[in-house]
Amino acid sequence: MNADHAKDRETLCLRGGHVLTFDDDDSVFEEGEVWIEDGVITAVGPVGAAPPPSAAPGARHIEAKGRIVMPGLINGHAHSYGALLKGTVDVKPLDIFMLHVIAANADRSAREVEVSALVDCISMFRTGTTAVIDHFSHRPATTSEALGAVMAAYGEAGMRAMVAPMFSDLPYLETVPLDAAALPAKVREAYAKQGRPALAPYFQVIEEGLEMATQYDGLVNVLLGVDGPQRCSPELLEMTADFQGRHGIGLHTHMLEAKTQAVMADEVGFVRRLLELGVINDKSSFAHFIWCTDDDIAAAREAGVTIIHVPGSNLMVGSGICPVLKLRRAGLAVAVGTDGANCSAPNMFEKLRLACLLARVTEPEFEDWLGARDTLKMGLSGGARAFGRSGGGTSGDIGVLQPGARADLVVLDPGSHLHRPLGDVWNHLLYYESGAGTEAVVVDGRVVMEEGRLLTIDEEAVLAEAEEIVARQRQGAAATGPGIAAQYPAFHDMIVATLKTAGGPARFAKLD
Repeated sequence: MNADHAKDRETLCLRGGHVLTFDDDDSVFEEGEVWIEDGVITAVGPVGAAPPPSAAPGARHIEAKGRIVMPGLINGHAHSYGALLKGTVDVKPLDIFMLHVIAANADRSAREVEVSALVDCISMFRTGTTAVIDHFSHRPATTSEALGAVMAAYGEAGMRAMVAPMFSDLPYLETVPLDAAALPAKVREAYAKQGRPALAPYFQVIEEGLEMATQYDGLVNVLLGVDGPQRCSPELLEMTADFQGRHGIGLHTHMLEAKTQAVMADEVGFVRRLLELGVINDKSSFAHFIWCTDDDIAAAREAGVTIIHVPGSNLMVGSGICPVLKLRRAGLAVAVGTDGANCSAPNMFEKLRLACLLARVTEPEFEDWLGARDTLKMGLSGGARAFGRSGGGTSGDIGVLQPGARADLVVLDPGSHLHRPLGDVWNHLLYYESGAGTEAVVVDGRVVMEEGRLLTIDEEAVLAEAEEIVARQRQGAAATGPGIAAQYPAFHDMIVATLKTAGGPARFAKLD
């Protein structure tokens, strides 16, 4: 939504629904109403009890009787490029997955970038997500045109978004524990010709992104998105710290996603090194954070970092199990993300459920396990913190329905056979809801979906265009196959040997 679209905000009243506020007291109104004016929630309470705003006589009423009204879900880690790569991942550990991604996500036009993000928006809106951190990847390098295209997609769709353009400067072979001699000579020669990218252009693009963000009325903004630290030179990290100091923006990065990354750390460790360099602070978020040591956790806590748990992707590429319960005991905020749509659907209800259940097979003390309400609230409060808009009731908050918060909310129909007869509402949301019950979506006071119909995206046209793009991409994909196949044996042996190596934290499930 750019400034011109602010007129789409209306004075709204959602009336009669089962309102779950997710405020500090977990207030619930079984027949409640929510008043919204100029994108902000002005009142929440039982029907008729909440004072309406001054503009109430001209308000638009949305009937929510028999429905569940709750804050929109927050996707803490996604890659919009993956929307055009659905169904391309099966048995591919992360490091081999990366070979395919590097080849497939290259040389996209601005329109292809925009369409890919819109496809993700369709899936997220239809499953109750209203905000996303897009760890945006555009190869061979992020351009202002590409960044502008993805921001425009979110703005027009009405999705609240933080776009964090990915960047790294070390050759891929230097970032994994692989003996280059194990690769065919032609492959080594191809890597040797790649060289290192210049660093200054990345930060220039971020500068331009910050300027572009001013037109989106606070809905779409930019984060630094440098890739995992094992892929970044000291010079890049120092420039990142300097940029943060001058602009005060946050950083979103992969961190310790796979054991093959963890073994690349020196005795200081990636997290503490970033802390010493001044790269991370309470505006930073780490995606994955699976192979973290006790000192990594301590350094992250010292910095005030938010951890983004990505359970579906972690399992899809066999990276391991994030120690969520341990992180929470250490005082770290935890959000939940979906990763790219090539690593399963961008459905936050599904990922929250997986986060909850997966944690129950990591520790025997069941009183410490996450419950349904805890998990939902973790995802909302942690997601808001990763956005730099954590709770507390002040204007600008997301992930909560209370006066002063931004009006990001969803209306769910619990009338399907999966919910009837309805028991505890918290349990139903986490264990039974698939996102298919999403009936209406409001983002920043703008109705983007009503009665199951998307209002800001021509859904069929976008999906048809996406299918045409994918058909064209498949014609060129065959050319990359032999190059990846030539690297496969060396990468296979490296991954298996690393996972069999003793030492470090245990992040795989083992059955006796």
